Amino acid sequence: MARVLITLGTRGDAGAAAVEARGSAPVATRTPRAIRTRPRAAGAGGSGSTGRLWVILLTLGWLVQTGLRVWFGREQFMPLAHPDETAYLVAARVLAGGPGADLSHSTLYQGGYPLLITPAYWFTSNPSTVYHAVLVINALLSALVLPLGYLACRRLGLGRPAAYVVATLGALVPAGFFYSEYAMADAVFPVVTLAWLLTTHTWLDPSTASSARVRYAAAVGSAVLAAFAYATHSRGLVMLAGLAAVGAFILWRQAAARLSVLAAALTAVVTVAVGWSLNHHISLAVYPRGTRSLSGQIRHRLSSVNGTIHVLEMAAGQLWRLVLDSWGIAGIGLVAALLVIVRRDIRSDLRIMAALSVAVTTVIACTAPAALPHDQSMAWASGRYLDGMIIVFFLVGGVILLRARMRDILVCAAVSAGPFLLAAVTVTVYIGTSVPTNPFGAGFNFAEPAVLTMNWTRASVPLATAVTLVMLAAWIGFAALLRRWRTGVPFAALAAAFGVCVAAVSLVAVAQMTSHVSRAGSSNAQASRTLMDAGTLRPGDRIAVASSLSWMMAIPQAFEVSWTEIEPFKPSHHQPLPPGTTVVETGWPAGQPAEAGWPKAPAGWRIVASDQKAGWVVWRKG
Repeated sequence: MARVLITLGTRGDAGAAAVEARGSAPVATRTPRAIRTRPRAAGAGGSGSTGRLWVILLTLGWLVQTGLRVWFGREQFMPLAHPDETAYLVAARVLAGGPGADLSHSTLYQGGYPLLITPAYWFTSNPSTVYHAVLVINALLSALVLPLGYLACRRLGLGRPAAYVVATLGALVPAGFFYSEYAMADAVFPVVTLAWLLTTHTWLDPSTASSARVRYAAAVGSAVLAAFAYATHSRGLVMLAGLAAVGAFILWRQAAARLSVLAAALTAVVTVAVGWSLNHHISLAVYPRGTRSLSGQIRHRLSSVNGTIHVLEMAAGQLWRLVLDSWGIAGIGLVAALLVIVRRDIRSDLRIMAALSVAVTTVIACTAPAALPHDQSMAWASGRYLDGMIIVFFLVGGVILLRARMRDILVCAAVSAGPFLLAAVTVTVYIGTSVPTNPFGAGFNFAEPAVLTMNWTRASVPLATAVTLVMLAAWIGFAALLRRWRTGVPFAALAAAFGVCVAAVSLVAVAQMTSHVSRAGSSNAQASRTLMDAGTLRPGDRIAVASSLSWMMAIPQAFEVSWTEIEPFKPSHHQPLPPGTTVVETGWPAGQPAEAGWPKAPAGWRIVASDQKAGWVVWRKG
C-alpha cells in the first residue's frame, strides 16, 4: 500500500508520468526514491496553450454542472424543508434590509449562508422570484465542486484527463448535488470544505506554492474559509479546531513559516468576530426570545453513560451513510487516509492532511447528531452533516481506484467493508431493519437508502448495505479490468464505461430524490400556499398568527409574507392583539366550527377565508 499512497500528490516519478500519458491508467510505483519525491504545484508543467485549454474545459464543466442543478430544481417554487429554509431565507432578507420574523426557541440558522444569497433580495421582494434566484446562486456555488475536485485530484497525482473525470463524478454525487435544490447551508458546505482543505494544504506544504506570497495568501485563505464555515454552521467549529492544529504544527516544525501562522491567527480572529456579530444581528432580528442551545444538548447527552453510547451509535449511523451515499467509493478513500496516517515513511504534508480529514470527519460524526434535538430523531443517520467529507473521500477513493495496485485496492475495500457492516448492524439495532422514506422529512433524510432499495415507503437497511457492497465490487471489477488492458481501445472503452456507470448511478439517484422528495414536499407545502393565494392577504397588512395555527402552516409564511414581520399571539391566554393588526390567522379545531379557533374574537372581526381540510381560518378587521 505504501508504494502507491506515498506517490499520491507526486508527478516527478516515472509511474506518475505514465498516468499523465494515459490519463487514468493505474500505476504500481516500484522505486523507493518516490518516497522522497516532493509534489509540484497542481498546475505545474505543460505549455501555456495546454493550461488555457484546461481552464476552458473546467469552465465549461462548471457551467454544465450549474445547468444540471438549475434544471433539477426548476419545479420548486417555495421552501420545503422547514424551518431550515425559511430561517435562512428570512435571515437573508434581514441582511438585505427587510423585515425579520419570530422563530424563537428554534435552532440558530447562522448568517454565513444567508450572506451568500442576500443578492436575491437586491432586485425583488417577490417570494417566488427570490426562491428561484436563490436556487440559481446555489447552483453556481455548488458546481464549484468540479474545479476544486480537479485541483485535489491533480495534487493526488492524477493526470489532467483522469482528474477531470473523477472531479466530474464527484460533482454528481448526491451529497454535493441534491442539497443545491434547497435554500440551505448544505448546498455550499461541500465547496467550503474542499476549498478549505486545498488552501490548508498549500499553506502546509511550500512545494505547492509558487512563492512565499502565495503561501501567506493560502494561510489567510484557510483562516477565512474556516471562520466562514464557523459562521455558516456549527460544523465550522471543527474546521476552526483543525486550523489551529495545523498552525500549531507549522509553529513547531516549520520555523520559516511562523509569520504565516500569525497572519492566519489574526485573520481567523477578525473573521470569527465578524461572523459572531453577523449571527448576533440575525439572532436579535429572527430569534428575539432566544434560540435552542446545541452545546447544551451535547452536554446533556454526554452527561450519562447511556447518552454517550447513544452518541456513538449516532456516529456509526453517520459513517454508515458516508460509505453508502458515495456508492462505497468514499469508504476506500477513508481507509486510504487512515493508512497514510500510520505510515512514517510518507511525506509529512500528506500524513497531516490525511489526519486532518479523518479527524474532522470523526468529530463531525460524533458532535453533529449529538446536538440534534429530541424531535429530530430521523436525522441522526442523515448524510447531510458529512456531505463535505463524503465528496472529499469520494475523490480520494476515485484516485485509489485509478492509481493503486489491485492488492492495495482490495485491502482498502476489505477494511472499509468491515466497519460499514458493523455500522449497518448498529443502525439496525438502533432503529430497526428498515428506515422510513415517506413523507417529506423521512425521504429527505433517508433518500439514498430509498434509491438503493427502490422503496419510498420503508427502505431495508440490510438491503441498502448489500447493494452498496455489490456496487463497490463492481467498481473494483472495473479497476481490475483497467489493469488488464492498460492501453489502447480496450482501456479507453473500460475507462469510459467506468465513468458512465458511476455518473449514471449518481444522476439516477438525484433524479429519484428530486422526484420523490421534492414532489412530496411540494404537495405538503401546497396547503400553506393556498392560504397565501386565497386573496385575503395584501401588502400593507399587519398579520398576527394565533398559536392554534399549525406549525407547518405558520412557519412558511415568515418567508412568504415579505412586507412585514408576522406577530405571534395566544388567544387562549387572553393575550391582546399586537398594535395595528389588520389580519389574524387561526387554526380550525377538528370537529368544531371555524369560529372555535378564536372564540373570543373582538367585535368588528369577521372570517374572510378558511380551509377546513388544511386547518386554517383568516379573520379581518372591519
